[in-house]
Amino acid sequence: SKGAEGALPLPAAAAGHPTPPASAPPRDIVTLTSDRLLPGALVGSVLCPTAGGIATFTGTTRDTFEGRDVLRLEYEAYAPMATAQLQALCAGLRQKWPDLRHIAIAHRIGLVPVTESSVEIAISSPHRVSALAACAHAIDQLKAHVPIWKKEVYRGGGAWKANAEAFAGVAGQK
Repeated sequence: SKGAEGALPLPAAAAGHPTPPASAPPRDIVTLTSDRLLPGALVGSVLCPTAGGIATFTGTTRDTFEGRDVLRLEYEAYAPMATAQLQALCAGLRQKWPDLRHIAIAHRIGLVPVTESSVEIAISSPHRVSALAACAHAIDQLKAHVPIWKKEVYRGGGAWKANAEAFAGVAGQK
């Protein structure tokens, strides 16, 4: 559902509702949406009394790429497969960093104007090292393996773009 200004609404914890108890089981939240993603909106989803660190990543549409003026991005996905791959990504993060508390990943589908978010990731853990490493790994794995396709629309045309990570190996793992 849409919140203010057609944006993805804030999670209950971020909207002033109580933070889940420390005994709450770890949770994974994955979302594909055509709604606007507000930067930082997922932080409330991963708040936890046992988490001392929350790492986030926000991917936004920039106004130029390789010297060309970018007007917007357009994303398409095969939703059932993309959702399954995002859930598998969360499971893989938990295997690699077993101390993670909560993971939230949202990816926008459809038109994304310049300066707006295409992807939001928030991950909490007892210590910052796991959260930061898992967040970086999550965006690399998402770009390499999740079936979400991007078209860059420029002045005078556009082009569907393949993620370089999907063909050259994930950064740092070649």
